[in-house]
Amino acid sequence: MKLRAFNLTIEAITAVLLLLWIYTGLNKLIHYDKFSFETGRSPFLQHIAPLVAMMLPAGELVIAALLIFRRTRVAGLYASLFLMTLFTGYVYVMLHYAYDLPCSCGGIIELLTWEQHLVVNCMLTLLTAIAILLQSRIAVLNRQTISLS
Repeated sequence: MKLRAFNLTIEAITAVLLLLWIYTGLNKLIHYDKFSFETGRSPFLQHIAPLVAMMLPAGELVIAALLIFRRTRVAGLYASLFLMTLFTGYVYVMLHYAYDLPCSCGGIIELLTWEQHLVVNCMLTLLTAIAILLQSRIAVLNRQTISLS
Protein backbone atom coordinates (compact mmCIF):
# COMPACT_ATOMS: atom_id res chain seq x y z
CA MET A 1 0.00 0.00 0.00
CA LYS A 2 2.84 2.38 0.88
CA LEU A 3 4.55 1.76 -2.47
CA ARG A 4 1.34 2.55 -4.34
CA ALA A 5 0.91 5.86 -2.50
CA PHE A 6 4.56 6.77 -3.10
CA ASN A 7 4.25 5.91 -6.80
CA LEU A 8 1.06 7.95 -7.20
CA THR A 9 2.69 10.93 -5.50
CA ILE A 10 5.74 10.65 -7.74
CA GLU A 11 3.53 10.37 -10.82
CA ALA A 12 1.54 13.47 -9.82
CA ILE A 13 4.68 15.53 -9.16
CA THR A 14 6.20 14.28 -12.42
CA ALA A 15 3.06 15.32 -14.31
CA VAL A 16 3.29 18.83 -12.83
CA LEU A 17 6.97 19.07 -13.77
CA LEU A 18 6.27 17.77 -17.27
CA LEU A 19 3.64 20.45 -17.79
CA LEU A 20 6.00 23.08 -16.42
CA TRP A 21 9.00 22.14 -18.58
CA ILE A 22 7.04 21.58 -21.79
CA TYR A 23 5.05 24.79 -21.32
CA THR A 24 8.02 27.00 -20.42
CA GLY A 25 10.38 25.45 -22.97
CA LEU A 26 7.93 25.79 -25.85
CA ASN A 27 6.84 29.25 -24.74
CA LYS A 28 10.45 30.45 -24.79
CA LEU A 29 10.96 28.98 -28.26
CA ILE A 30 7.70 30.36 -29.66
CA HIS A 31 8.46 33.82 -28.26
CA TYR A 32 12.22 33.51 -28.70
CA ASP A 33 12.82 37.15 -29.68
CA LYS A 34 11.05 38.46 -26.57
CA PHE A 35 12.71 35.88 -24.31
CA SER A 36 16.15 36.63 -25.74
CA PHE A 37 15.65 40.39 -25.41
CA GLU A 38 14.40 40.20 -21.80
CA THR A 39 17.20 37.79 -20.84
CA GLY A 40 19.68 40.34 -22.17
CA ARG A 41 18.14 42.99 -19.91
CA SER A 42 18.85 40.96 -16.77
CA PRO A 43 21.66 42.59 -14.80
CA PHE A 44 23.02 39.16 -13.89
CA LEU A 45 22.73 37.49 -17.30
CA GLN A 46 23.74 40.24 -19.72
CA HIS A 47 27.10 38.72 -20.58
CA ILE A 48 25.76 35.21 -21.16
CA ALA A 49 22.27 36.09 -22.42
CA PRO A 50 22.68 34.61 -25.93
CA LEU A 51 23.86 31.32 -24.44
CA VAL A 52 21.06 31.27 -21.86
CA ALA A 53 18.47 32.11 -24.52
CA MET A 54 19.56 29.12 -26.60
CA MET A 55 20.30 26.59 -23.89
CA LEU A 56 17.47 27.15 -21.42
CA PRO A 57 14.50 26.19 -23.62
CA ALA A 58 16.42 23.21 -24.99
CA GLY A 59 17.34 22.13 -21.46
CA GLU A 60 13.76 22.43 -20.25
CA LEU A 61 12.54 20.23 -23.11
CA VAL A 62 15.32 17.68 -22.51
CA ILE A 63 14.31 17.50 -18.85
CA ALA A 64 10.70 16.94 -19.92
CA ALA A 65 11.84 14.08 -22.15
CA LEU A 66 13.79 12.53 -19.26
CA LEU A 67 10.70 12.68 -17.05
CA ILE A 68 8.51 10.87 -19.57
CA PHE A 69 10.32 7.54 -19.39
CA ARG A 70 10.56 5.54 -16.17
CA ARG A 71 14.10 4.52 -17.00
CA THR A 72 15.29 8.15 -17.09
CA ARG A 73 12.81 9.63 -14.61
CA VAL A 74 15.23 9.82 -11.68
CA ALA A 75 17.73 11.72 -13.84
CA GLY A 76 14.87 14.01 -14.90
CA LEU A 77 13.90 14.61 -11.29
CA TYR A 78 17.48 15.48 -10.32
CA ALA A 79 17.79 17.77 -13.35
CA SER A 80 14.47 19.37 -12.39
CA LEU A 81 15.69 19.91 -8.84
CA PHE A 82 18.91 21.46 -10.11
CA LEU A 83 17.15 23.82 -12.52
CA MET A 84 14.39 24.73 -10.07
CA THR A 85 17.02 25.51 -7.42
CA LEU A 86 18.84 27.73 -9.93
CA PHE A 87 15.61 29.48 -10.91
CA THR A 88 14.61 29.98 -7.28
CA GLY A 89 18.01 31.41 -6.42
CA TYR A 90 17.89 33.67 -9.48
CA VAL A 91 14.45 35.03 -8.53
CA TYR A 92 15.63 35.60 -4.95
CA VAL A 93 18.77 37.44 -6.10
CA MET A 94 16.78 39.52 -8.57
CA LEU A 95 14.26 40.47 -5.88
CA HIS A 96 16.90 41.50 -3.37
CA TYR A 97 19.76 42.88 -5.44
CA ALA A 98 18.56 43.99 -8.88
CA TYR A 99 17.72 47.59 -9.66
CA ASP A 100 15.51 46.55 -12.60
CA LEU A 101 13.30 43.46 -12.78
CA PRO A 102 12.88 42.48 -16.43
CA CYS A 103 10.64 39.43 -16.87
CA SER A 104 11.75 36.91 -19.45
CA CYS A 105 8.97 34.56 -18.40
CA GLY A 106 6.06 33.99 -20.67
CA GLY A 107 2.41 33.11 -20.59
CA ILE A 108 0.77 32.49 -17.23
CA ILE A 109 4.00 32.86 -15.25
CA GLU A 110 4.38 36.38 -16.63
CA LEU A 111 1.22 37.34 -14.72
CA LEU A 112 2.87 36.62 -11.35
CA THR A 113 4.68 39.21 -9.30
CA TRP A 114 8.32 38.43 -8.52
CA GLU A 115 7.32 37.57 -4.95
CA GLN A 116 4.63 35.16 -6.18
CA HIS A 117 7.12 33.69 -8.63
CA LEU A 118 9.51 33.03 -5.74
CA VAL A 119 6.77 31.24 -3.78
CA VAL A 120 5.79 29.10 -6.79
CA ASN A 121 9.44 28.23 -7.42
CA CYS A 122 9.96 27.28 -3.78
CA MET A 123 6.89 25.02 -3.87
CA LEU A 124 7.99 23.35 -7.11
CA THR A 125 11.51 22.87 -5.76
CA LEU A 126 10.09 21.29 -2.59
CA LEU A 127 7.78 19.01 -4.58
CA THR A 128 10.69 17.88 -6.73
CA ALA A 129 12.77 17.11 -3.64
CA ILE A 130 9.84 15.12 -2.21
CA ALA A 131 9.59 13.08 -5.43
CA ILE A 132 13.30 12.28 -5.26
CA LEU A 133 13.06 11.26 -1.60
CA LEU A 134 10.04 9.04 -2.31
CA GLN A 135 11.84 7.49 -5.28
CA SER A 136 14.78 6.70 -3.00
CA ARG A 137 12.45 5.22 -0.41
CA ILE A 138 10.84 2.99 -3.05
CA ALA A 139 14.28 1.71 -4.05
CA VAL A 140 15.04 0.84 -0.43
CA LEU A 141 11.68 -0.89 0.06
CA ASN A 142 12.16 -2.87 -3.16
CA ARG A 143 15.63 -4.02 -2.03
CA GLN A 144 14.23 -5.09 1.33
CA THR A 145 11.45 -7.05 -0.39
CA ILE A 146 13.94 -8.78 -2.69
CA SER A 147 16.27 -9.68 0.19
CA LEU A 148 13.35 -11.14 2.18
CA SER A 149 12.36 -13.40 -0.71
